[in-house]
Amino acid sequence: MTNEEYRRKKRNSSEEAHRAVFDEYFNYVYTIVFNRLRSCGRREDTEECVCDVFAEFYRCYDSGKASEGDISGFIGVLARRMASARYRRLTSSAETVPLDDEAFSVSDPAADTVKEVEGKELRRIILDSIESLGEPDSTIILMKYYYGRSAKDIAGAVSLTPENVRVRSGRALKKLRGILEKAGISL
Repeated sequence: MTNEEYRRKKRNSSEEAHRAVFDEYFNYVYTIVFNRLRSCGRREDTEECVCDVFAEFYRCYDSGKASEGDISGFIGVLARRMASARYRRLTSSAETVPLDDEAFSVSDPAADTVKEVEGKELRRIILDSIESLGEPDSTIILMKYYYGRSAKDIAGAVSLTPENVRVRSGRALKKLRGILEKAGISL
């Protein structure tokens, strides 16, 4: 959505303009916030931060002062900044554990490295397998299991009905299991 389109919609109705921005940029903002908070936050934290991003956008975006280009840059920067602030807030409240002789133990760095490499390789194989499903199945699987989105949300993104999304999801998952079993990975 361009600044001019937003300004035109806002002249007609602020609510219409807000709904249009939300509909167009929800997935974009959710992805940015989720990727920043997935290591420390709960789903509720992510959803709350996404709502805060849109509230802040509606509060402070001035279409009269903005350039004539796309507003995605503004909303993207806003999402990154607010997600980073939320990340700092969530991680700063983490409990610290005192290091005494019983609680402190040195782990084998080589074993940790092997586990890390194996985990990365497993994730790469799984993502490659998901991509091999093709569209829209790969998108459905990623949105459902990676982003935790509902069939209704996915349906809007891939232009299918929620029922079709559920059926395709089941079939795609069955196909994915077969592909992973051939690769020697069992779920």
